[in-house]
Amino acid sequence: MFNIKHLIILLITLVVAGVTATTTTRFFVPEKLVGNFEKKYGGQAVRRLNSLLGMMEKQAGLPEDQIVVNVNNFFNQLEYRSDIKTWNKSDYWASRLEFLGKGQGDCEDYAVAKFLTMIQLGVPGEKLFLTYVRAVGFPEPAHLVTTYYKEPDTVPFVLDNYNKKILPATQRPDLVPVYSFTAKDLYIQKQHGLGKRVSRGLLKNQLNLKAIDLEIQEIKN
Repeated sequence: MFNIKHLIILLITLVVAGVTATTTTRFFVPEKLVGNFEKKYGGQAVRRLNSLLGMMEKQAGLPEDQIVVNVNNFFNQLEYRSDIKTWNKSDYWASRLEFLGKGQGDCEDYAVAKFLTMIQLGVPGEKLFLTYVRAVGFPEPAHLVTTYYKEPDTVPFVLDNYNKKILPATQRPDLVPVYSFTAKDLYIQKQHGLGKRVSRGLLKNQLNLKAIDLEIQEIKN
C-alpha cells in the first residue's frame, strides 16, 4: 500500500525537480511581461506560452532537421484565423506572445513565429527566409510561409500552415513563389531556390519583421 512515507518522498522529489527545472531554464519571458500577458489573455494562454518554452528547452542537442520539424509542428497546433477576425484589422503582424495569447492567427503569424523561434534555437539565419507565395486553390491566395535551406543553393523546404507536412518547394505546385526576405535581404524567389538578390529600400513586410521584438529571452552561458 502507498503509505504516508512514500507520499512525503514523492512530494520532496517533485519539489526538487521543479526547482531544478526553474533554475536550469534557458529561455524565459520577463516576470512583468508574463503578468501582463496573463491579465490580458488568461491562464490558458500562459499554458500555451509555457508549452512553447518547454518545447524550446527540449531542442538542445537535437539535429537541426529535427528542430525544424518540432518548431513547425508546435505552431501548427494553433488555429488559423484572419486578422479581421482576430484583431479587427485588415493586416496585423502579431508577435509570438500575441499569437500565443489569442491562440490563433493568420499566415504571417505562423511564419514569423517559426522563423524567430528557429533562429533562437540556433538554426543559422542564412538558412531561413520568409517567402511570399500565391496559394492556388486556397481561400486566401496571398500567403506567407517559412523556407528552410538545408544546404546553400538547394531547393528549400517549406514550413506552411495550410499543408502542415514539410516538403521541398518543388513538391508544392499549389504555392507559386514571389519573393523571399529577412529583415535585411530581399530576393526574387524561384520554385527551385533563391533567385536574384534585389537591392532596394526595405519593404513594408521587412519593416514589420524588424518591429517585432523578441519578448522571449535567452540566458547566455
